[in-house]
Amino acid sequence: MIILIGGEKGGSGKSCLAQNLAVYLSQEQNSTVLMVDCDPQRTTSDWIQERNANPQLSQVNCVQLYGKIRNDLLSLQHHYDYIIVDCGGQDNLALRAAMSVAAHVLIPLRPKRRDLKTVPHMEDIISTCQMVNPQMKAAFVITQCPALPCMASRILQAKEVCRSFDMPVLDAITFSRNIYDDSEEKGLSVMELDPSGKAANEIRQIAEEMQLQNVEYTPYEPTRPQERLYAV
Repeated sequence: MIILIGGEKGGSGKSCLAQNLAVYLSQEQNSTVLMVDCDPQRTTSDWIQERNANPQLSQVNCVQLYGKIRNDLLSLQHHYDYIIVDCGGQDNLALRAAMSVAAHVLIPLRPKRRDLKTVPHMEDIISTCQMVNPQMKAAFVITQCPALPCMASRILQAKEVCRSFDMPVLDAITFSRNIYDDSEEKGLSVMELDPSGKAANEIRQIAEEMQLQNVEYTPYEPTRPQERLYAV
């Protein structure tokens, strides 16, 4: 199963979410996981390097791919239970190519106006890619939320913006917590740094709401010539 963590806006915690989901699936679901880093900033690759240098931590496999990665992903998916693709914060060829074969697409957004302005364009990209991959499930997730009770309305408004474009948005959210940065700097996940902490529960709730299960997923392959025109 291929899971894409991507979007058009940088800084919303895509790499952090991809890394934590990878550890969750690997350790708590006993699944084989490969991370694919498509972000030129190499955030996930640097995290992997830091992690694999610590002999006390379980290793996570990672490769870097750019551009037309569709066939690479189709080939790799036969060797792992999950492939988690970190595409970074921009609309590029790798993002659309990954969408053409992904089972799940998760788009993190902060409850900020500049993040929410990307929703219409992302909805258009998803609709286009679902012509090639109609089995793909896509959803937004609100991340780095302020913890003050008076800011709850901002979170609810952000979710309503996503729903106004007929796009699913997860009930689960993440709050702005130092543990996310602290764990990333050490090559850890929040589940490893504080297994029973609030951040760890946030990651588990996201994974559970996405209904991630170790089942075989067969990407849609266009058969008619006019369908192939849309293939990435």
